[in-house]
Amino acid sequence: MGFFSKHATNKSQQSTTTIIGQGCTINGNIRLTCDVHIDGFVEGKIVSDKTLIISASGRVKGEITADKVVINGLFEGDCYANTVEILPNGKAHGSIHSDDLCIERGGSFLGKTRPTTDEKVISLTTAAKTSVSFAETDAKTEASDTSDRSDISADSVNSPAAKTAAKA
Repeated sequence: MGFFSKHATNKSQQSTTTIIGQGCTINGNIRLTCDVHIDGFVEGKIVSDKTLIISASGRVKGEITADKVVINGLFEGDCYANTVEILPNGKAHGSIHSDDLCIERGGSFLGKTRPTTDEKVISLTTAAKTSVSFAETDAKTEASDTSDRSDISADSVNSPAAKTAAKA
């Protein structure tokens, strides 16, 4: 494989990461289809189809929408993501809209959590839409499993042992 081959070009396009360096300040809206790593300061709205990382020196004030958000610096505002991780040096203030929130020892979060909404998070990428379809199928399967379980629990309620326990 040569340096200028098609394969080398495709790999670099797939693994692109935008870095906002330390000492850099951005005010405004940013829309990315790749990963973003923030070492500087961003005030405004950031939308990324992939992972957004706020490093220990990074600060973000505003609204974030991404598939995954990793906070090891300071974040203040609203965050919409499928997955949010607050690392030991991370501090988040505001609201986090996610179904998967992890706060490591030393990390802090002051604010409100809410479940994700389809409009804000899941519609970012077609891959996410595909996973929603699978999740809906799984939910329907779980719902039918739950109805089966309710039949089982109804039978167990009518058992002699359950009646004895109810009298006690």
